[in-house]
Amino acid sequence: MIGTSRTIRCNCRISSAASTGTIRSLDQLDESDFRRANPRFEGSNLAANMHIVDAVEAVAAQAGVTPAQVALAWVLAKGPGIAPIPGTKRVSRLEENVAADDITLTAEQLATLNALGPAVGDRYADMSPINR
Repeated sequence: MIGTSRTIRCNCRISSAASTGTIRSLDQLDESDFRRANPRFEGSNLAANMHIVDAVEAVAAQAGVTPAQVALAWVLAKGPGIAPIPGTKRVSRLEENVAADDITLTAEQLATLNALGPAVGDRYADMSPINR
């Protein structure tokens, strides 16, 4: 039995195009794109969340790695017993993710990432109609 349970939420820092900096405006999204209804992209939330993207990109540039690798290295730095589970469709991204295990972030970089706080807006739109 596991005596202690820890939850680390890093999905925002990896999972979306916003977290990689490729989407900085809703104008870049097709009208039918599901992210237009995602609370983290709605209203002023996208602009408010870009500080996370900018900080992760800055640490990545300092370390000479990708933002996704920074996110994974940050999770791995939380200690033993923490296992990030990134998803990918490409072998090249899998290799990139595995390489994050060899990245050691500095104390200053970790402090920067730890100070970011959570993303603004719910992770998902209202899902209550599904639970009928």
